[in-house]
Amino acid sequence: MLASLSDVTKRYGRTDGLSNVTIDFPAGQVVGVLGLNGSGKSTLLKLLAGLLFPTAGKVTLFDGPPREKRAKLVYLGENDSLWTWMTPADAETFMQGLYDDFDVGRYRALLDSLAVPKRKTKAMSKGERGRLRLAMALARDAKLYLLDEPLAGIDLLSREKILQSIVREWHTDETILLSTHEVAEAEGLFERVLYLREGRLALDARAEELRNQGRSVVQAFREVLG
Repeated sequence: MLASLSDVTKRYGRTDGLSNVTIDFPAGQVVGVLGLNGSGKSTLLKLLAGLLFPTAGKVTLFDGPPREKRAKLVYLGENDSLWTWMTPADAETFMQGLYDDFDVGRYRALLDSLAVPKRKTKAMSKGERGRLRLAMALARDAKLYLLDEPLAGIDLLSREKILQSIVREWHTDETILLSTHEVAEAEGLFERVLYLREGRLALDARAEELRNQGRSVVQAFREVLG
């Protein structure tokens, strides 16, 4: 098993970000992590990334604690932390210095396919910065990609480019967890969907099984979380 949560609770003061969640993640899936604001999506991804510790239960990544296995994963957080002086070329140098698994050829191809401009990030739109951040993330050779709201607040054309690149770069031995509110646009990408509600796992389903029942991922979202 690539990663798992076993009876995991993450508490913030008196509030549970996640409550008694058990999930297994095998290799080779694209998983949609869906829910309303405050449902626990970011908490789930941060626990797998080793950025948070569970209050109770156990998180396992590649048969060990997440913090000891982080070299094999990529986490793309929701917050844009790019330096304003940075250009795509600067980002390439930065990533090469940090990660041995950063593929320069793959990165440059992603910059082209995502139409990332060569100017400094302070002169880029939010969509352009989002596309640059995704190129930086997907250019790494990892087994688990944790993408937290990469489509949030980004224009339609940028969202389309981002989704196309995720599909194109995915390999069958890799697993991608994608948290998004743009359910209708992303649902064709998902093999599996997790619906979180108030920190609890409301539904874990195969997207194809939902379609066989005559339900789209969006319809199930409304039924389960509405």
